[in-house]
Amino acid sequence: MLRTVLAAIAGYALIGVLVVFTDQLFSLMIQGFRAMATLPDYYFKVTLGTDAFYSILGGYLCAALAQKAAKDARLWMIVGGEMVGLAAVIALWKTQPHWFALGLLIVYPPAVWIGSWLGSRAQRSVPAGA
Repeated sequence: MLRTVLAAIAGYALIGVLVVFTDQLFSLMIQGFRAMATLPDYYFKVTLGTDAFYSILGGYLCAALAQKAAKDARLWMIVGGEMVGLAAVIALWKTQPHWFALGLLIVYPPAVWIGSWLGSRAQRSVPAGA
């Protein structure tokens, strides 16, 4: 059980690190990014796409770490992530586009599932004892 929960936390943490890295990259590449009162629409479009990709990577890591308990770890990761995401949507409802906030909640579960499926599939293809 501990391995399952830790795998879910690790997958979610990977997503968080990658999201922070992407925001840092935006601030380095776009002049005056941090000073903008309202972020441009393209930022939210790119971020939705990268967050979906990062969720796939997080799901993959979660399944790889959980091994035989990948399905349970995936469920923990999805439920926990959606709870944190819902809290963020409520907190940031007035500061970000609604389509973006809701899009993250919609895209996250299938992206994690895809990553977990790929991670589980990779585990099955490794020969025993390798």
